Amino acid sequence: MGRRLTVVQVLPALEAGGVERSTIEIADALVHDGHRALVVSAGGRLLPELLATGAEHITLPIGRKSPLVLRHVPALRRLFAREGVDIVHARSRLPAWLARFALRGLRAPPHFVTTVHGLNSPSRYSAVMASGERVICVSRTVRDYVLQHYP
Repeated sequence: MGRRLTVVQVLPALEAGGVERSTIEIADALVHDGHRALVVSAGGRLLPELLATGAEHITLPIGRKSPLVLRHVPALRRLFAREGVDIVHARSRLPAWLARFALRGLRAPPHFVTTVHGLNSPSRYSAVMASGERVICVSRTVRDYVLQHYP
């Protein structure tokens, strides 16, 4: 293994679903390989399963669709700087926007990666999911859709 990485995944909550399941799987793989896995979300019923992997969780309601959610940007910025984050992995649109805003102004911003899980209607709001340095698509169908709408 090379140097130990700190990877933060951001998503709305840890309830049931593919986003949540793959977040836990990635966290588990990171910890297994000797890296540090942090997850920022509102928590939820899958939190115990996440913690059992050895990952860390920071509770922040970053999935609530309200202008008030912007107040979490400074907390995310402080977290990224304080923890020496190497990679921010956004798994949903609103958390992706908040993470992008938080990365602004950091002296040495972490790499920004996104995972596109579905076929969201093309819009400026959805475009953030295609703005990562690396964009992971969960299927060929999603990949083709992203390439078609966000060339």
